Formats: sequence, C-alpha cells, structure tokens
Amino acid sequence: MQSKFNFQKFKEEVILATKKAFLEIMDEYEDYTVNAFSLTCDSAVSSIGVVANTKEALEEKIEDEEDRYYYKFCEQEWEIWNGADNEFKEIGNGLVEFQKNNKDKMSDAETCIYTDFFNEFRENIFDICVQALMEIKDENFFEDNCKESIIINFMVSEYLDEDYSIEVFSKLNNGIVVEEYKQNIENFM
Repeated sequence: MQSKFNFQKFKEEVILATKKAFLEIMDEYEDYTVNAFSLTCDSAVSSIGVVANTKEALEEKIEDEEDRYYYKFCEQEWEIWNGADNEFKEIGNGLVEFQKNNKDKMSDAETCIYTDFFNEFRENIFDICVQALMEIKDENFFEDNCKESIIINFMVSEYLDEDYSIEVFSKLNNGIVVEEYKQNIENFM
C-alpha cells in the first residue's frame, strides 16, 4: 500500500501538461482571441484538465449585458474543453491509483464518508494546482503566448465556495477583472 503521494512530481506534471494544453489551444484557435483559461479538477480528485474560451465565443453567447459576467466567468459555459488530453489522463490515473491503493484511508467503509486523510489530500492537490498556475503566470507564459490579456483560474465544479474562489481568482489575475469577478460572483457560482 502506497501511503505517500509525490506532490512535487504531481506539480511538475501539472505545469508541463498545462503549458502543453495552453499551446495546443492557442495553435488550434489561432484565428480567434483566447481570453480565458482554467485548470479544472473534480471534487473526488480523480480527473484533471483544462477549459478555455475565446472572445468570439463569449460575444456570441451574450444576448444582453446582464449575461456578460455569467458567460465571462462561468467555465461550464466555455467553448474549449480539451488540451494535453493524454497528459491529463495520465495525471488523473495517478490520482485514482493513489486513492485505490489507500482506499481504507480515503473513506470510512461503514459510512462512506471521506476521511481527514482524503480531505487533506484533496486540499493539497487543489493548492498545488493553484501554485502551478501561479508559477506559470509568474514566468509570463500566458502573457507571452496570447494576443491580449487573459483570465486565468482554477475550478472545481460545484465544490469551491465563493470566498475561496475569489481568493484563487485574485491570486491569478489583477486589475478590473478581479473587481468584476468579486462583484458578480453570485451570477455564475
């Protein structure tokens, strides 16, 4: 039974896969303006990937200005749902394998409730995903490979609360977009 997870290796894999996914998206959508990119993970910590959007897809969905922030910040409404698929599949397989090898530590067999061990594991995975995005951002990778400024985020669908989401978004972005996110969060969460 493997009870130690290699978080450093996980972070390195996430950074490489995220960069590859971003470049694939930028290449595939070179005739568009990619304006949003998010690393995603599910709440069971069994899959990881990316989602992105283009300025053109955003404008197409907006029927009136009241919709703007919903479509701008709600990743579930974005257009692009793939990038570095094989790499992220392998990373997800590693997460699943670790959990299978430690199933007795992950949840209570009688109640099927996640344990503190699982909750700590999940929190570490989420923190590392945010750290990976921050490192990529800090080396100007996104900026150097974009036509315009881009929104960067980390999403766990229907799991993260508003305060944590604002905290993460604020670490990965700056300026007016952070204020827009804060002021409109109830419209897309």
